[in-house]
Amino acid sequence: MADHGAVFEGPFDSDEAADAIAELEERDDIAAAMTEVLDEFVRDNKDYAEEGQVDAALAVACLVAARISGIAPDEDAHHWLDRNPFTVFDDLRRLAAVAFDLATRFDDNYLSEVRAADWPVFLEHLEPYRKALHGEPQEPASPFVADLSHSGRCWLQVFWSITDQSLPDDSAYADVAERLVRAVNMAPDWLAWWRPAGLQELLVFGELVPGACSERISRGRTTAEAWIGFGHSPEVSEASAAQQVADDVRTALIAAGRYLGLAPVPPLPALD
Repeated sequence: MADHGAVFEGPFDSDEAADAIAELEERDDIAAAMTEVLDEFVRDNKDYAEEGQVDAALAVACLVAARISGIAPDEDAHHWLDRNPFTVFDDLRRLAAVAFDLATRFDDNYLSEVRAADWPVFLEHLEPYRKALHGEPQEPASPFVADLSHSGRCWLQVFWSITDQSLPDDSAYADVAERLVRAVNMAPDWLAWWRPAGLQELLVFGELVPGACSERISRGRTTAEAWIGFGHSPEVSEASAAQQVADDVRTALIAAGRYLGLAPVPPLPALD
């Protein structure tokens, strides 16, 4: 598990939590898969909430809570729920409440031990999830209002990767991509295209690996995410890099705009 003392982490930020909710996405019946995870945790961790299991169970319980109330202080929860519809029946809610209480008790809990320094802050962060699981009233979150008025604030961020690592900064592809994304962020017609989304940022995660193309897009509370597998490597010549990057960026923006119900994309800015 990552060091909780260095930077505050929410319930979805540990490796164990991320792995657990990623595995849920691969299941046909998400509610049934959640029930399995939570039931095993409750059954096996009554005496002591074990490392790994407690992270996974807490993350799943928080997703159940967020589905019930629509309230989640973690953007990850909003994205995950947008991608994965499921229904919370009474048995799942009750089981999630029991698992949540076990995962957040102070005694006999690996998580409370490793997070001793920020445990009260962590519990306060989790309070909306606890209230949802226990049926306690809570004020809905205020509607999010994006602030796109500041010059220099980027609404588009793109992160490129190759197999198991980030794209090297010194590649021809990376150089052109950086300049094109900067130009899109500065273009008034592109800001006008993005503004109706009502979100602060579009985060594009582009994978440059040969194979089948893929896309996975979700809308959170404040951001949208587009995970795009472009189906090719970043190995291009300087002469062809501009066209390849433009094609890829345009593909990602069209896909995101289609999912979010935005207008057709404007032309990409020309690069010098």
